[in-house]
Amino acid sequence: MKTLAKKDICKTLSIWAEKYEVLSPVKTENGDCIFGDFSEKTFTLDYKKPPLSPKSVLFPPSEIIFNVENNNYQQVVGSKKTLIFGMRACDMMGIRQASSFMGRDNKDIYYQAKQNTAATIVVACLGPQNETCFCTTTRSGPVAEKGFDLQFYDTGDAFLIEIGSSRGSELLSGMSLSEINDSTAKKQIDEFTKKAEKAIPEVKSVINAMNKLKDKKVEEKVWDDFGAKCITCGGCAFVCPTCTCFNVYDQQFSPGNGVRLRSWDSCLYGGFTREASGHNPRLSQALRLKRRHEHKLFDYNKTDIQDSLCGCVGCGRCSDYCPVHIGTLEVAKAIAE
Repeated sequence: MKTLAKKDICKTLSIWAEKYEVLSPVKTENGDCIFGDFSEKTFTLDYKKPPLSPKSVLFPPSEIIFNVENNNYQQVVGSKKTLIFGMRACDMMGIRQASSFMGRDNKDIYYQAKQNTAATIVVACLGPQNETCFCTTTRSGPVAEKGFDLQFYDTGDAFLIEIGSSRGSELLSGMSLSEINDSTAKKQIDEFTKKAEKAIPEVKSVINAMNKLKDKKVEEKVWDDFGAKCITCGGCAFVCPTCTCFNVYDQQFSPGNGVRLRSWDSCLYGGFTREASGHNPRLSQALRLKRRHEHKLFDYNKTDIQDSLCGCVGCGRCSDYCPVHIGTLEVAKAIAE
């Protein structure tokens, strides 16, 4: 394996930026951290989880899928060579989950075009990003098991680099990096993983909620209470690394000219499951919240559907950003109690 000194990280990213559009943790003028275009001036290694997961690179909030000119439809399949540096293990799991969905039946050509040209570099977590992290509960972190091209482990003044794909090998090809004995590296990774997992204990209420959902022992009053509280903003779906619902609509500029777009949608919106007849099988907000959290937690076990992926990756963003506190952690606690 190889190691990279932290003082050389900007130089390395600059080299990759010659071939890729590099997205990395950057500080905004307001002091927030987002995944944005790499710049030595704004790049930081001192960052927590950003509001939006890197899933948005492969599945944008809104994208044009057809251009219409003089009544002629031209399909738009956009992609560019992108390198995402610094994503966390939970977000890598989110991409795996989204990729599983987008390629499960009919392959989504818009998603796959971006995925095929995107390099992913995970920086394993030393501990929780904040108090809402529970990746060890959903088996999605703090270290990624697969899916990445490269994974970086913080060893103090340097990063130990694990190669996860042929593209990862190509990224390191020709670069001046220090070598480390494989057995020594494996020992360091094992020690890192054990220490990180210990720092992020399992959340018992989430496990109890999963079991109660599976055994159909959740009282309807739980959903009624949360349904009355929800303001239907859709924020929990938009910050979630595994949500893949979208709507398709046309925008006309003039007769015979316009675009067809697809944009993120949310299962919490009243019209999401409304049928052409006007019937809505989930007419109340309580039923919509119930369905959402069943989808995230109901089918979970250690060897689950969709390549052992849980619908929730334990990032805690829904709990971080819901204005009325109806995140997975709050719902699981109410179910468990």
